Amino acid sequence: MKRLSAAILALLAATLLASASVLAQESMAKPAKVAPGLAVTDAKLGTDVQNKTIVGEATEFSLNQKVYLWLELTGGPADDITVTWKNGDKSYETKLKVGGPTYHTWAYKTAAIAGAWTVSVSDASGNVLKELNFKASGKAGM
Repeated sequence: MKRLSAAILALLAATLLASASVLAQESMAKPAKVAPGLAVTDAKLGTDVQNKTIVGEATEFSLNQKVYLWLELTGGPADDITVTWKNGDKSYETKLKVGGPTYHTWAYKTAAIAGAWTVSVSDASGNVLKELNFKASGKAGM
């Protein structure tokens, strides 16, 4: 009887240990939630966003003018996307949420430096989903 009790106790201890191990693994930090089909289906640059639509679509802007990037994404929800605005060796990042299977969002940057700009949209893993170019020049705008 003592051997049977010892065997049962050993089996219970092993079961509890295995359960604790599984729970510990599940509670570790979750990997980035990237929707496998996350994609930018439309992207536009303009002077404003009104009613979830780009206004004043353009690729050339006045110096110090706000430049809006409007996006339509599919395949979400997913972790934040990153919008990176680049001019020469200067780089500025903005994080945006993707909250649904088809999602509209936007970001803006004041074009305070004249010249050629690149705006890229990347997923949580750093994969570039879309890239657009624009130019800022001339006199200070709005």
